[in-house]
Amino acid sequence: MKRLVCFLPALLAGLSSHAQTAPRIPTTGRTVADFIPARYDTLPAGRAVGDLNRDGRPDVALVLRSKAEEASSEDNLPARRLLVLFGTPTGYTLAAQSAKAVLCRECGGIYGDPFAGVTISKGVLSVDHYGGSSWRWSITSKFRYQQGDFYLIGETESSGRNDGDCPGLNGPAGWNYRDANLVTGAYEVKKVSEDCKLLVDKKGRSKPQPLRKLTSYAPVP
Repeated sequence: MKRLVCFLPALLAGLSSHAQTAPRIPTTGRTVADFIPARYDTLPAGRAVGDLNRDGRPDVALVLRSKAEEASSEDNLPARRLLVLFGTPTGYTLAAQSAKAVLCRECGGIYGDPFAGVTISKGVLSVDHYGGSSWRWSITSKFRYQQGDFYLIGETESSGRNDGDCPGLNGPAGWNYRDANLVTGAYEVKKVSEDCKLLVDKKGRSKPQPLRKLTSYAPVP
C-alpha cells in the first residue's frame, strides 16, 4: 500500500503522456538510426544486441525517449517506446514496439527515473525497472519471441525497506519477493516482516495462464 500511494501521482502523469501523438517508426531500415525519430534519442542503457529469433543474425532492442525529457521538467511528456528490430541481410525490420513496457521518467517516485536497462540473453529480452524512496521496488520483465510474436514469459518483483538486508535473509526488512516463470508456472515467493522475521519462503508451481503479448504488457510497481 505504501508503494501504491507514492506511485499514483507518477502513474497518472505517465498515463497522460500516452495521449501524446505517437512517433512514426519505419517498418524497415538499413541502420538502427533509421528507426529513431528526429525528436527522439536512446535512453542510457536503452540498447541491447542479441539473437532473438534464432536466425543467426544480431537483433536490436531500443528504448526511445523524447528529447523533451532533457529540456523540460513537465510530467506530460511523450511516452517512452520500446522497439525490437530483427536483423536482415540488408539492415533491420521492425518486429515489435510498445509504448507501455517502459515506465515514464517520473514513475520512480523520489528515487527518480525508474528505467534500469534492457538486455538480451539466450534469446530472452529483459526490461529492468527500479524505484521508490525509503521503500524500494524493482521489476524485471522477460519476453521471448515465439509463435510469431513477443510474449511475457517471466517476471521478477521485489520490494522492501532501503536500509540494508536482514541478517542471514538476503533481503531487506518488509521484503516481498516473487519470481515467476509464466511458461512452466514455477514460482518462488519470499516475505520478511519489518522487524526482519521470515514469514514466507516457498517454491511451487501453479497452472500456467495464457501469456500476455509485449504490446499489451505494462509493468505495475
